[in-house]
Amino acid sequence: MEKVKEIRNNFPDTTEVSLENCGLNSLDDILNVLGELANLRVLRLSNNKLTKLPTDMSRLSRVEYLDLTGNRFERIDDILPGLCSLPMLKHLDITLAEEGEDELIINLANLLTFNGTPLTDITDQQYDYNEVSMSPIKGNESKDSVPRPVFIEVNDSDFENSRKLFEATQLYLGLRESFVHLSADVVSELKQRTKTETDPLRFHNEVTNANRIIFDRCFESIINQVSKNDKKLASIMTILKNSYSGLLEDSYNFMDQSLQEFGKRVKALQKDLDGADQEIGQLLEAAESLQQTASESENAKRKILVGWEKEREQMGEEIGFLKNELEKYKNRLTQFQLNKQKIATQISTSPSKILKSVSPSNNSFKISQLTINTNTKSLTLRQLKDIIEEIYASKQKFDEKCAENKLPRETMEQYLYTFLNQKYGLKNLILEYASSIIQGVKRYSHEDNDVAVFGKIIRNEIDEEFRFVQKQLKETVAELLKVFLRGKYSKKLDSEILAMHQQRMNGELNEEEWVDIVKYMYNKEDSLNIIMKVTEAVQAIQTKMNRGNSRMSSPSKSMASSNRVPYKVFMKVLLTYQLRGHEQFLYKFVKIFRQVDSDKNGVLSESEFKQLLATINPNRTETEYNQWLSYVDPWNNQQITFSECVTFLSAELLKLVNEKTSQGTNESDVPSEEQEEYDFDTNENEEL
Repeated sequence: MEKVKEIRNNFPDTTEVSLENCGLNSLDDILNVLGELANLRVLRLSNNKLTKLPTDMSRLSRVEYLDLTGNRFERIDDILPGLCSLPMLKHLDITLAEEGEDELIINLANLLTFNGTPLTDITDQQYDYNEVSMSPIKGNESKDSVPRPVFIEVNDSDFENSRKLFEATQLYLGLRESFVHLSADVVSELKQRTKTETDPLRFHNEVTNANRIIFDRCFESIINQVSKNDKKLASIMTILKNSYSGLLEDSYNFMDQSLQEFGKRVKALQKDLDGADQEIGQLLEAAESLQQTASESENAKRKILVGWEKEREQMGEEIGFLKNELEKYKNRLTQFQLNKQKIATQISTSPSKILKSVSPSNNSFKISQLTINTNTKSLTLRQLKDIIEEIYASKQKFDEKCAENKLPRETMEQYLYTFLNQKYGLKNLILEYASSIIQGVKRYSHEDNDVAVFGKIIRNEIDEEFRFVQKQLKETVAELLKVFLRGKYSKKLDSEILAMHQQRMNGELNEEEWVDIVKYMYNKEDSLNIIMKVTEAVQAIQTKMNRGNSRMSSPSKSMASSNRVPYKVFMKVLLTYQLRGHEQFLYKFVKIFRQVDSDKNGVLSESEFKQLLATINPNRTETEYNQWLSYVDPWNNQQITFSECVTFLSAELLKLVNEKTSQGTNESDVPSEEQEEYDFDTNENEEL
């Protein structure tokens, strides 16, 4: 009782009272005195002889932390009413039977921690004693969440020794100054330095340094008081204070430097460890993927064998049925026989040889085996382009089915026969349409870029995917033209802009329009080349017009005066320029490919593909060659097309071109650039 009164009289503003090991049997006598401490927030009553608590402890209205460990509580009914009467109680430490703990936690709904264990996922607020923040309760993270750093925060127990020294100093000096007032700036600085601290050693070092500063202040107060009576003793105490303070400061600096160096080493080791973990993970994923691929491949082989056996049985049954059906089509076959004789007169080679060359059993069907006759049905440009688009669309679906069934792709030359066979079925019609298509390609290649691209794909001079590049170029130019018009005529409505855009695409482009598009899409060197080619194309059109008319027509005058260019001519120049660049990019590779392609059919076997890789990059190992082969031919079909080689070896082709550029370009390494022709029929000239 006397100790409590002494605390009340000397430290009325204290926020913490410790009555540990005081032999207390009851709180009835001291409860009123404790209630007079208006700022009391921490009450420590551990290791006493308490058996029950007062039923009404509401006078301790600000107490947030209560320590009742080491007492003699047996029945929860003896303590529950009193604890429930504490309105601000959030943290409770008590020694109690386990079944009583559960009931106590249920009744005290405001508790945040019980015996040091968090009771909530995330605290609503952080509590502090003596304006020093206690450690917040961290929420339980889910298993799948990313780990968050656990920051260490300042606890009032970190200054327990400093507080006791300060209280002893105040008693000696007969003063009543608050510990909070003395340590406010030190605690604030400590909070600032450790607000993001997660390392316990570094945090402990900072706390030790803060305590040193508070110790120094307490000693200075005592030295000042002693100096009034004994200056010699005060001088000795000053030397002693400076000595131990210097030692502690040196220790702090040494520990801080050591921790920084240690942290750097830990980060370096952690980085190496993370890299190793990542590599191990990648290796495990690759191994799992390979194992799965091998299993799927084995299952696919079994399914193919089972399916083959079933198809074999079905074919046996169908053969008998087809023999009967064959008799029904004799009249129809007679009519087609007449067509067969007609086509045979148009082909210089023996009809029987050609029919054998296009038979389904012969995979080496070649367009070059067809001899184009002048009597072959001629296709218009529109008809030819429609057929080409139909072939493209059909082949794309065919390639998807091949990928699903793990079958090899066909070259465009091979698929042309497959397409015609599926559409017409009869060899005579297949030969007739194949001849017409090839004749149309030769006729319109200089006139239309789409036809030229198709012809070069057929001849395995460029890859099939390049047609998408040309398509993207057309869409990009159209979009840039729309952007240019919208920027130039910003006050016009969208409908007016669209009308102007359509008018330009069907008519002519102004000089500023097409030049701006070229400069935006290409670098300076390419832009100059394209502008020169567009100018030459316009001059060629003007010259061709002037030959037929002694007086220049009005459209020709318009182009001559303002450098206006027909949109079709402009697009043809861009498409031709891009096609020419792609041919140059693939030229050396095409020569190498044809050297290893023994069948000259645009399809390589496994050995031929390895020979191709060795020619392009002889520095690679056999393991790397096999790895490339597994990428290109994962199902071991032994058939790798020209277009697949270009797609999968794009990086190697780029190195091949760079190597050629660094060594100097020989004339033999570059295809001879044919004179670009701009052929326009009479109807187009009239439109211009």
